[in-house]
Order: sequence, then structure tokens, then C-alpha cells
Amino acid sequence: MKKMMVTLAIAAMSQAGLNAVVAPTNVAKIVERDSGGVIVATHRNTKKVFFVNAQSRASLEVIEQARKTYEELIRTPIDITNGIFDFKSPKIEGELSLYIIDDDKLPMSLVAPEGRWAFVNVAPLAAGRGEKPQFFNARVRKEIARVAGILFGGIGSGYRGNLMSFATSAADLDKRDSERIPADVVMRSSSFLLGIGVRPFRRTSYRRACQEGWAPAPTNDIQKAIWNEVRQLPTKPLKIEFDPAKGK
Repeated sequence: MKKMMVTLAIAAMSQAGLNAVVAPTNVAKIVERDSGGVIVATHRNTKKVFFVNAQSRASLEVIEQARKTYEELIRTPIDITNGIFDFKSPKIEGELSLYIIDDDKLPMSLVAPEGRWAFVNVAPLAAGRGEKPQFFNARVRKEIARVAGILFGGIGSGYRGNLMSFATSAADLDKRDSERIPADVVMRSSSFLLGIGVRPFRRTSYRRACQEGWAPAPTNDIQKAIWNEVRQLPTKPLKIEFDPAKGK
């Protein structure tokens, strides 16, 4: 009886124009088997922006988490590298550099748009509740996202109570539940970066990349099968028979 009720409910949803999701795990496997999974293509002529790690208090894993989250939101590549921060004459990597530093004498963050750089200082973030790793790590990720939003042209947000709201201390970061920047900052950041030559990346299926001729070499059996399928010559060549009536 329960199985019948579920079937009827799905049928009713379909008739109403709604998509019924059944066994999402199995569906995902079927989609991956057909598509080969999702791959990312970076524009060959894109310029670059960098997160420059110049400290050791915050782990590289935490910085990478912040980088990946921000990159996914703006759909634009962000590189990460190690470096040294010189306040008087910072070395700029790419078009823009956001440094992650550790200096008790400097403020929590600073943005110098005319110099094309900014920094997030983890030293003030480690004070108070920041002595506990979970608070410290969250503060680092939030402050990186907030400062990157400003450096990348997002400035502020029209939405209230989000990560881009004015922060006067590390404790203010604890009041923000999300480490994600709001939609209007995402749009402005993407537009600003495109304006300086940092092009968005493209997501597509491995099958489509093979069909378009730019897919990388396969990394698993599913991709290998798709690679061979798309690239193989037809087993039955097209035959064109002569028609005397048409003279062709």
C-alpha cells in the first residue's frame, strides 16, 4: 500500500509539472556514468589574482577552504601561493594580491586598492575566543572572504546583517553565521575581475569537453569509456548509392 501511494504521489507531481527526485544516489551515479563527471576549464588568456600566505599560525587547509569557497561563489579562478609580506613595498602577485599575515603591530585587515593589495592579519583573530581553534579558523575564513570582497570590487552589500557589514573587531565576525558573501557582492566582484582581465572559468561535463575536442586525458574507467566512444571512427561508414533517375 505504501509503495502504491508513493507511486501515485510521484505521478501527481509529474502531471503538475513538478520534478520528483527518486533515489538521488542512484540518479547521481547514472548521470556521472553518462557525463563522465564535471570538469573545470580555465580561460587560456585569463589574468590571475592570488591569496598569498605569509604566516604559519593559520593552517594552509583553512586558507584553502576560504579560497575554494570564494572561488566557487564568483566562478572565477583564485590562485594561492606562499610569500613574504613587506608593508612598505609589497610584492604583488598577478593583478591583485590578498596577503594572509601574522603581525601583532598591524590591524586586523587593511585594503589598499590603489596598490592592488590587501591583507588579513591573523594575530588579532587569535585573541579572546580565537584561542579556541574552531573560533579562530572560522574567523580567518570569514575575514578572508570579507576582505577579498572589498579588494575584488565588492565593497559593501545592500543586504543587512551579512559578512560584508562593518566589523570593528574579531568578535564582530563571531556574530556572522555564514562565511559566504551575499549575492550583490558576488555580482560586483565577478564584474570587477572580468574588467581587469580575470576571466570566469567554465563548468561542463567530460563528455561535452570530449565532443568539443579539449578534454584532458581520462582519469577513470568512466571517462576512458567516454573518451573512446567519442573519438572512435564510425563502424558503419555512410554509403551514398547512385540514383540513375536523378543522375546522381
